[in-house]
Amino acid sequence: MVTVAVWKQIPYNFIFFLSGLQSVPVSVREAAVIDCRNGWRRFRTVTLPLLAPTAFFLLIINITYALFDTFGIIDVMLKDKPANNPVTLVYKVYNDGFRGNDIGGSSAQSVILMAVVFALTLVQFRFLEKRIHYS
Repeated sequence: MVTVAVWKQIPYNFIFFLSGLQSVPVSVREAAVIDCRNGWRRFRTVTLPLLAPTAFFLLIINITYALFDTFGIIDVMLKDKPANNPVTLVYKVYNDGFRGNDIGGSSAQSVILMAVVFALTLVQFRFLEKRIHYS
């Protein structure tokens, strides 16, 4: 399941990183070539900091994807299979609520999931946003 989910998300990330790389100004790349002869140092000191906003956006989007959007993949791969399969919280909410007829427990789990996502996003914006400088 992890392989399928990652394979589904690779093109999305690739497009965003490619557009981020194309948005690096030519003058900055030329100055980096003059200042840094080593390609790895040039990437680490010039290109990577300019890609930080894109990477931050993709980090939040990919975590949200992993928590919510993998439901379809899990449902297709695990439908009518025996118990004890690895599932996400969203799939457990669905199973408990619609297949197990435990609407109360399912709604409590969904509130907890919403709180977890909110806290995770808040932590990311609070701590990672300080390290990202938009140009």
